[in-house]
Amino acid sequence: MRRSRIGGLVGFVIPSRGSGGVTPGRKGIAIAVAVLGTGWLSGVGAHPTAASSQGPPTGAARPGPAVVAVPPARPDLRSRPRITGGSGAAAHPADLTARLGFLPWPPRAASAAARPRVDCRKVKCIALTFDDGPGPYTAKLLDMLAARHVKATFFLIGGNIRGREAIVRRELAEGHAIGDHSWSHPQLSAMSDGAVRSQLTRTLGEIHRATGGGTPLMRPPYGATNHRVAAVTRHMGMAQILWSVDTNDWLDRNSAIVAHRAVSWARPGGIILMHDIHPTTVNAVPKILVGLAHRGFTFVTVPELFGGRALKPGQVYFDGPVPQRKSPHEQAASHPKGPRGPAASPGAGGPALPPGSPAAPTPGAPSGVGAPTGSARPGG
Repeated sequence: MRRSRIGGLVGFVIPSRGSGGVTPGRKGIAIAVAVLGTGWLSGVGAHPTAASSQGPPTGAARPGPAVVAVPPARPDLRSRPRITGGSGAAAHPADLTARLGFLPWPPRAASAAARPRVDCRKVKCIALTFDDGPGPYTAKLLDMLAARHVKATFFLIGGNIRGREAIVRRELAEGHAIGDHSWSHPQLSAMSDGAVRSQLTRTLGEIHRATGGGTPLMRPPYGATNHRVAAVTRHMGMAQILWSVDTNDWLDRNSAIVAHRAVSWARPGGIILMHDIHPTTVNAVPKILVGLAHRGFTFVTVPELFGGRALKPGQVYFDGPVPQRKSPHEQAASHPKGPRGPAASPGAGGPALPPGSPAAPTPGAPSGVGAPTGSARPGG
């Protein structure tokens, strides 16, 4: 009985040849081949190993257990160590530094359209930088910069980012650059390695939480740096950006004075220090933009000032490249006669100082190196 059943099945699949035309047996063969082929194809990739190597299926859903590839979990940057004790040392700053090592630059959140590249070796570039924000006047400042299509660089205090994440995202979206200005503006040169690292990594964590990216730029508060700060920033892959012109806007809360210093002390390749936490500084910006544009300056961010090239981690930068002089006339135009500082004549390109305005230190190296903290603090 068993042999006869098998024979009957074989007879259906491979029947004896009939008389002329296509026999029902040939149709049976075609059906059998189609069924077997479909069954074989449906098994391809059903094994978990095969599924992980073949990638997601296309077309209709296929039978078999679904295999989902789960990417490795990314660290939760919100669970960062807190400052403990009077020394300011962090619980595990090295661990947080490693967890921040994957941060891309420029941040993925930045959506500003690319603009023509500026060669600061051929044109007069100037970089406006604003410290200690984001603050209550930063949005107004961004409106002013956007009205004249000017890009600047903002060095952020980590403790000020909470609640103003949208401002940081806007800075990047509008083409500005951002940098790390520590968590709470301490004098880093007087702190331990762990405390310095904690100040920077906590701010990096806030920047990442707000934008999804990081930054290779930092500015030490007060411009106070030393070999210890250089070693930490070198290990973290961050360049130290200082300044060549200090407007002392933290000391003289007078918009006319601030504007005069920024415009008259500017030199090609310069980095101008200001603070967007002072309303008098923000109100001085329109005059600064007009005055510097009148002197032929091109406004750039700090990365643009250096041609977009990677800056050396740990290195201190006071200014960027200057264009080559083509004639004595151009050199005289870019270096107006007269003393540098508030006593310069209005013909130097800046607004005239009001009578009785206070004197200010000569621009150059940061005036805040090694200065103690306090309400009346030096630049940076």
